[in-house]
Amino acid sequence: MTEYRAELKKLAEKLMEVMDENLGIPKGHIKKMFTGGDEENAFFGTKVSHYPSCPHPERVTGVRAHTDAGGIILLFQDNEVGGLEILKDGKWTDVQPIPNAICINTGDQIEVLSNGRYKSVWHRVQAVPNGTKRLIASFYNPSYNATIEPASQLIQKENKDVNHFGYPKFVFGDYMSVYIKQKFLPKEPRFEAVKAAN
Repeated sequence: MTEYRAELKKLAEKLMEVMDENLGIPKGHIKKMFTGGDEENAFFGTKVSHYPSCPHPERVTGVRAHTDAGGIILLFQDNEVGGLEILKDGKWTDVQPIPNAICINTGDQIEVLSNGRYKSVWHRVQAVPNGTKRLIASFYNPSYNATIEPASQLIQKENKDVNHFGYPKFVFGDYMSVYIKQKFLPKEPRFEAVKAAN
């Protein structure tokens, strides 16, 4: 698991560099924002989730719909049992397990740093009657003290204080204080709450 986590952390950092390039911002910008310049400050964690088969899935909710608070999420699903869904174009869509593949998800902080060009993804896990599902999710998140805001290159010059998407500048720990109370609610009020606090 230690080796697996180390390799996934490298993958997350490479993905951030690719995002920097795609956004036209300096290489290393997202990582620098997450760490505040000190690589040891960013948080990288892994959790293993176990979802047993459910004889009556219509009676329960697996994991309710939500976006992830952090940055880059790397998800390894088992190869056979479904249940993970994303909201795309207003419809819930299955994320089919692909053998030996890592599913990449972006969280709320990537949405803010990219000024909305990358969106945090609404997702949920449905209970299923036909098998046990295991997920290994690894999260590359900002330090709690990291200041998060849209990259200056992505904000229209005539509207620097509040960009046209309305993403605020905030400290990630402050965002988490709001998120833990509003995880399953729309994300826009979370952004408004941290904007009002600053």
